[in-house]
Amino acid sequence: MKIVLKRILFIIIGISILGILMYNISLWNQKINFEKYATDFNPERTKIGLKQISKNWKSENQTWDNWNELSDENYDDGKISKFGKIFSLKDINTGMIYDNDSSDLNTNFQSKIIWLNSNILFWRNGIESEMDFYERNIDSNTVENLSIRYYFKDDNGNKNYFEVNHSIYELDGFYCGTPAIMEREEQRISRKPYFGNITKKQADSIITEWNKKTRHNNGYN
Repeated sequence: MKIVLKRILFIIIGISILGILMYNISLWNQKINFEKYATDFNPERTKIGLKQISKNWKSENQTWDNWNELSDENYDDGKISKFGKIFSLKDINTGMIYDNDSSDLNTNFQSKIIWLNSNILFWRNGIESEMDFYERNIDSNTVENLSIRYYFKDDNGNKNYFEVNHSIYELDGFYCGTPAIMEREEQRISRKPYFGNITKKQADSIITEWNKKTRHNNGYN
């Protein structure tokens, strides 16, 4: 009986050590990816058609150490729930957020979000998608938004495509987000690539027009 108990104890200790090792290696690998997909990735962004990251932008990295910020579903998680999800072998989105706080008045670019995949099986870690967000004020009460998101690999395995959305809304208006959430869920269930309401080519044309108007309003030819 004592021999059996010792074996069980050794097995538990071995699994615990392996789990701690895998957890820390994955955290280390996440930090490596933060460097890999920051400014070093800019040449690839140019090829794809995404905006390059400027060293002047304010940035924030979100790892498993920022667990409650990664997802609304994590908000009430304690340590047991957190590690239960991490060791379930499921993919978890971490990421980087960049805010354009430069003094350049000739740009409508606001922010960039990079979603990175993380997993306790650290060799599965990598970039999932990246989104550029643009915004301009049409007048004191009307705002125009443009989001350009590129999927390297989405949650259904589809690769290398854009999802682009364009919208105009009034600041004092009421908008219900439920239809948009339901539509996106339907897209996810279909297992086909996500799609927006305009194309990447149309988005590029909109940005070009915005830049012309911005330069004109600031007194540039």
